[in-house]
Amino acid sequence: MKRIIIYYSLSGNTEDAVKLIAEQLGCDTLRIDTEKQMPKSFAARMIVGGGQVAFNKIPKLKPIDKQLGVYDEIFIGTPIWNSKGVPAINALLKDENISRKVTGLIITSGGGDIDKCVKALKDRIPNLKYQVSLLDRKHQDYGLNGDKIKKFVEEVNS
Repeated sequence: MKRIIIYYSLSGNTEDAVKLIAEQLGCDTLRIDTEKQMPKSFAARMIVGGGQVAFNKIPKLKPIDKQLGVYDEIFIGTPIWNSKGVPAINALLKDENISRKVTGLIITSGGGDIDKCVKALKDRIPNLKYQVSLLDRKHQDYGLNGDKIKKFVEEVNS
C-alpha cells in the first residue's frame, strides 16, 4: 500500500511529528502551503489565522508537485487553530479525490483537546480510521508524544 502524509506546519511542530511518523510508516510526505504567506509576528498570526478559521476562509494553495492519485492512503497533519484544522487543510480537503483517501489525522496542539478539530474535519473525511493528538514542544507533556506516535503507527500497521 502506497501512503503519504500531507501536512501544513507554520511553527514546525506538525512537521517534526509528521517526519517521525512518516519514517516509522515508511511513507512519503508533502508539505502544503498557501499562496499568501502568514504574517511574521506571532500576534499577527493569531489574529489572521484565527480569523480565517472563524470565517471559514478557504485560501488558495501553492501548486502541489506530486501526483496524489498514485497513493492508496493519505494521512493529514494539521495544527489546531481556533479549535479547528487550519484553512490550508480545508482547501486541500475540498478535492473529493483526496478526501476519500484520507484515513488518518495527525493533530498537533498546545493544549491537547482535539475533539472540536476532529468534529470539524470529520464531515470532509468520510473514511477516517486513525487519529493521534500530539502536543507542541512548548507543552509540559511534550515527552509523551513518543508513546502516542508508537501506538498510532502500530494501529495503522495492524
